[in-house]
Amino acid sequence: MTNMMTTGLGLAAAAAMTAGMALAQDAPDWLGGELQQPLSETRIGITVLYPGSNAYQAMYAQAAEEYAEELGIQATVMDPQGDPAVQFDQIQDMISQNPDAIIVWPTSQNALIPAIRSASRAGIPVVTSNSPIGEAGRRYIVGHTGPDDCLQAQQAADMLADALDGEGNIVVVEGTPGYTVSILRGNCFLDRIADAYPGISVLDSQTAEWNRERAQTVMETFLTQYGDQIDGVYAFDDGMGLGVISALQGAGMEPGDVALVTANQFGEGWDAMQEGWHQGSNKQSPIDDAILAIQTAIRVANGIEVPELQGIETPMVTPENVTEFERPTW
Repeated sequence: MTNMMTTGLGLAAAAAMTAGMALAQDAPDWLGGELQQPLSETRIGITVLYPGSNAYQAMYAQAAEEYAEELGIQATVMDPQGDPAVQFDQIQDMISQNPDAIIVWPTSQNALIPAIRSASRAGIPVVTSNSPIGEAGRRYIVGHTGPDDCLQAQQAADMLADALDGEGNIVVVEGTPGYTVSILRGNCFLDRIADAYPGISVLDSQTAEWNRERAQTVMETFLTQYGDQIDGVYAFDDGMGLGVISALQGAGMEPGDVALVTANQFGEGWDAMQEGWHQGSNKQSPIDDAILAIQTAIRVANGIEVPELQGIETPMVTPENVTEFERPTW
């Protein structure tokens, strides 16, 4: 009897050790701890602002799916099409399925806070990605990942001021009103201009909802209203910047007639910069953006503490250094 019990306990211990070794072996280097369950059993829900609206978000969603498949985790990527009500319902549906973690690229600064609070109270860790949630909701998330949008906006102000030698009239093409990234990329740009460049005046500022075609229409309206008073343009991202370039080309302008800076350079923007249409942007990778969010979600799903804020690098890109960066694939 004793021998049988000893053997049984030995087998159980060996099995436990083997399982533990398997988990340890499966743990990727970036995890910073041990897996509490195999990656293949890890379930993560992901809801992304509006992948159909521009190339960056589309690549983010694609990268999230591909990286999840590479890791072998169970992940569902959802598209709320920029609608906070739809995203609210998506989060509530994910809560009912009790995943190991939820990643939210928020459609709204404040409208999603009750849903995120519900997830937190259900014991499901929430990571926000790319766009921060409103201050009142930050107690309900375990961390945020993404670019520093305020820094990008300040850099855009510096690059535009440099292109204009510190003087001129500019117009601004905004993202979606009330959206955190729009708020940061707007306020931080305007504050930088006001504080550091008194010779630059803002003639007008209108939203294009992160849409290239709408940005073209907005810029055409600016050109009709202000004509050759416009010396420079700041667009909140490169997708809208490309719409601005189309409007300038349609008005018969030449590269450099109007200075353009953006945040978050796209592949076509990289081309336009070398052609002289574009005076400044930032390198921001949707692939890095998505991967960092997923890695963070897996960490917290395994009980590993993460920093409240984790950023991705967004170096400035100008005509002088553009060829030092690979052409974006988005």
